[in-house]
Amino acid sequence: MNPRMKFVLISFVLLTTATASSYAQKLHLGVVAGTNMYKVTGRSFDEKFKPAFSAGVYGEYTINRMMAIQPELTWNQIRTTTDQDFSQIYPGLGVSGADVYLNYISLPVMFAFKPAPELSILLGPQYSYLVNQTSGLLTNGKDAFKKSDLSLVFGGQLNLGKVKVGARYSIGLSEINALQSDPWKYHGFHFYVGYRLK
Repeated sequence: MNPRMKFVLISFVLLTTATASSYAQKLHLGVVAGTNMYKVTGRSFDEKFKPAFSAGVYGEYTINRMMAIQPELTWNQIRTTTDQDFSQIYPGLGVSGADVYLNYISLPVMFAFKPAPELSILLGPQYSYLVNQTSGLLTNGKDAFKKSDLSLVFGGQLNLGKVKVGARYSIGLSEINALQSDPWKYHGFHFYVGYRLK
């Protein structure tokens, strides 16, 4: 098992154990959807922020009046475009000016500090698994991007009854280039609206 998978497994076990061991916690479940504005860095890409979508489900485990844990399971899309020099960086292999779509299943585990019931300050790790990526980016048909990514996420959230409105910033910590020639990472903004079902 690779280190990132171990991290996700340990986080899940700790979260489950903490939830089961305290009857004072309250569990809420809901759905969430939003817009991503990410860019992929590295000389292979145009490094421009591009809109994409995100949707999924969330849980909120209330620890006390000021603390909560908010894990999510979301479908995250990232868009970018290869730079005009891409075919020179990967001669005979890369396609310049190609639109790239990356579709991830993401598991952020956010720790929420609530200075007021209506406001949450969020910070936590996010593990993402690449479900599919644009084909045709490389002339040999191979995948250009690695499957796993680990990010650090922080932001703020308004809690308006059953509705949550938030904005976050994600910093990619992992090298996602499967070709090993040019360091690629992604980072950017995520804007979302959530609705509590339970």
